[in-house]
Amino acid sequence: MAALGLAAKGEKFSTFSLRFEDAEYDEGIYQKMMADAIGSDHREVVVSRRDIAEAFPKVVAHAERPILRTAPAPLFLLSGLVRRAGIKVVLTGEGADEMFAGYDIFREAKVRRFWARHPDSTCRPRLLERLYPYLARSPVSQQAMARQFFGKNLAGADTPGFSHDMRWSGTTSLRRLFSGDLRREVEAHDVKQELLGSLPPAFARWGRLAQDQYLEIRTLLSGYLITAQGDRMLMAHSVEGRFPFLDPEVMALADSLPPNYKLKVLDEKHVLKRAARDVVPKEILDRKKQPYRAPDTLSFVDPNGPDYIDEMMSESRVKAAGVFDDKAVAQLWRKCKDKQGAAQFSNTDNMAVVGVLSTQLLFESLVENRAPAPKKPAMKTVIEK
Repeated sequence: MAALGLAAKGEKFSTFSLRFEDAEYDEGIYQKMMADAIGSDHREVVVSRRDIAEAFPKVVAHAERPILRTAPAPLFLLSGLVRRAGIKVVLTGEGADEMFAGYDIFREAKVRRFWARHPDSTCRPRLLERLYPYLARSPVSQQAMARQFFGKNLAGADTPGFSHDMRWSGTTSLRRLFSGDLRREVEAHDVKQELLGSLPPAFARWGRLAQDQYLEIRTLLSGYLITAQGDRMLMAHSVEGRFPFLDPEVMALADSLPPNYKLKVLDEKHVLKRAARDVVPKEILDRKKQPYRAPDTLSFVDPNGPDYIDEMMSESRVKAAGVFDDKAVAQLWRKCKDKQGAAQFSNTDNMAVVGVLSTQLLFESLVENRAPAPKKPAMKTVIEK
């Protein structure tokens, strides 16, 4: 996209990228390779765990909603860099993975459906080893555990929502942290069935990949990536985002393509790679895809971190907010603090910590310390004679 943008602009082009002190998340070598290839005026911001922790209250305030990932925080810092450079409008790549099947969730669903045709096969689940190579705690690193985990509900391979069942079940497990009354209210409301009951009438006639893409676009893209992680982090510094891959004509083109143009066997975004082979270095095209992620719980367990973290996670503050069970949160927080030297935390614990902390911050700013409503001005009518 940057190469095409430069060609369209026809003059000096500025690019900005995000790097991490944690090697697991950093893609700096490929960013520099691309910037050098197009000769852009390139700037970058290197983000540490401490940076994320310090920025997080502002991030939540601009998101105006609880979040389960710290990923918006580095983008908040990146948009600040863009603004300081005097640039007010940027092109970003949101939508490419949704429209051209770039996510591992699409590859995962394809492997699991292939396995479901012969659920007793010992060879087919070996394809799971092709997934999530970038994770320090990859769910496929232990074969026996991976087969047990990904082998759930293979009988439902032809049912709507199969591709997202693993994600939804993981998120559902967070209900255990809610306070009693709220947990009962949430459990009485089946959001998954509500979503599946509102699918378009033609959904059943679509191909499997199209179904999976639709669910990803409707849930994660529109409900989180474009809002909390995208526009709101950009506009926090008065920067506007433009999303070429979500242009109606580009989306229509992507929708018209055969599935294997997007996901060819397990090669994601296949057609984009083919289209970009003359402008993108081969090393980038051939690399294993790494989605954008940021350190989650790791950003908050440093004993020398900002004081607000332990305060927000304390039993007294959690109890005062009433959203979560203070004992359950205390147990979770002790567990994570005791493992602060760990290389990584589980996906469930990451979501739980970030979700609780972001909710507690919202309670503090919007409920506990809410500014009083301004007094209504006295209205007077003056009649001139």
